[in-house]
Amino acid sequence: MFVGQYISSNYQVLHTDTIGYILDKMDEYQCNYLPVVDQKVYYGMISQEVLLDQDQTDLAVHTISYKLNHIYLFDYQHIYDALQLMSSRDYCVIPVLNKLHEYLGVLTKQDILIGLNEILGQEEGAIIVLELGIRDNALSHVARIIESENTGILNTAIRHIPDSAKLEMTIKVNKTNIASVVSSLWRNDYTVKATFRDGGDQSDIQDRYDLLMNYLDI
Repeated sequence: MFVGQYISSNYQVLHTDTIGYILDKMDEYQCNYLPVVDQKVYYGMISQEVLLDQDQTDLAVHTISYKLNHIYLFDYQHIYDALQLMSSRDYCVIPVLNKLHEYLGVLTKQDILIGLNEILGQEEGAIIVLELGIRDNALSHVARIIESENTGILNTAIRHIPDSAKLEMTIKVNKTNIASVVSSLWRNDYTVKATFRDGGDQSDIQDRYDLLMNYLDI
């Protein structure tokens, strides 16, 4: 879960490298920002936009060090911090330092995805999406309903629905056959917005619910 567990050693350039060389590296890496380093010393991030504005491409990048962007993460920060920083800025990599401010490497988007996948769980299981009121997101009650169907919760996530007083609660469980779980949630007045990886042929959850109601009426 820590940033330091997912560090990549590529993508950096030296502060003595020329502007032209770094632009070539950016093309090679398909990356619009690269960290400028000298062994364990981190100078900052240089952008492709800044480099393209320079008239002399044979100059070393340290000659424009005042244009470097000092963005970084510490190796002891959570991978969620990396996700937030990466998503809020147009970076393809984020430099990582230790507590002594020594350069360790970078995090790529792929590294972050690997870390998130490990946290969220690689176990096989279905995903349930509930739509809730903002005051109705008591996970303990939802968990009791799911666990009463002999099903375990692997992880959960909550997001606000834009321009709404509603929330989405996404729940991953340890089973793919979740018909009994879904019906139990409906009976307890929870709106099941969608399910995934549940082995069903139909994608419309309302259709499945109608079929269940018809069955119960027989």
